[in-house]
Amino acid sequence: MSHKPKISVIIPTYNEEKNVKKTLLAIKKQKCNIPYEIIVADGQSSDNTVSIAKKFAKVYLSPEQGKSPQLNYVVPKSSGDLLVFLDADTLIDPYFLQKIYKIFEKHKKLLACSARVKYYNGKALSFKLGSQTFLITSFFFLNFNMHVWYFFKTLLGYPELIGCNIIVRRDIFFKVGGFKQLPPNLIGIDKVFSDSLIYLTRKMKKGKIKTLNFISVLTSGRFLNTRRSLGRITQYRSKKEIFYNLAKDINWKKK
Repeated sequence: MSHKPKISVIIPTYNEEKNVKKTLLAIKKQKCNIPYEIIVADGQSSDNTVSIAKKFAKVYLSPEQGKSPQLNYVVPKSSGDLLVFLDADTLIDPYFLQKIYKIFEKHKKLLACSARVKYYNGKALSFKLGSQTFLITSFFFLNFNMHVWYFFKTLLGYPELIGCNIIVRRDIFFKVGGFKQLPPNLIGIDKVFSDSLIYLTRKMKKGKIKTLNFISVLTSGRFLNTRRSLGRITQYRSKKEIFYNLAKDINWKKK
């Protein structure tokens, strides 16, 4: 677009040739009158990810591999006041960016959010109820339980953003120090980022973080497994001091 982008959509990739085209096409086909840009932060893929991505987006090769360093590397190269982070296997509907931008324009206290996540395996049934379109996938019960979980976390004051789609104001991203690099063998950069935002809102005594109830994204269920989920919960409990200290440390890169 000719105007300076107000929204930067950023996708981290590493050997995602089977998924990234669909994600980029969904972004490219947005019915949005707000200028936006698409950026791919690649971790030096060895397949055709980069050549595919270059047809739809600006592509930067991160000198360091990993979701956190790749995203942190490209954010300073972006222009948008609103940063939309999507995984390479996450699909958005044609009005997603328009709706998200309007929400942030209307709710000035909103610092960051995630849309509801619906896991799928490539197939979904859709139906309309009033002005809302609903999608049903083979992960219906998991999707429903996740929605309830994140809804109550937000309601109780401990919101957690969802890694496959995170939307945050640009200035807030830098205020919390970006995505923190976890120690080896620990997972959950989205949890640490969420906790960083919670810590910031309490420090500033203003601002909100939430998951959205009526806007959703589709994301692949390829990494879903009980062992990984239980591992995350166990880590949060046994290593909570590490997660907490990292979340509130805005100068972690300088150490």
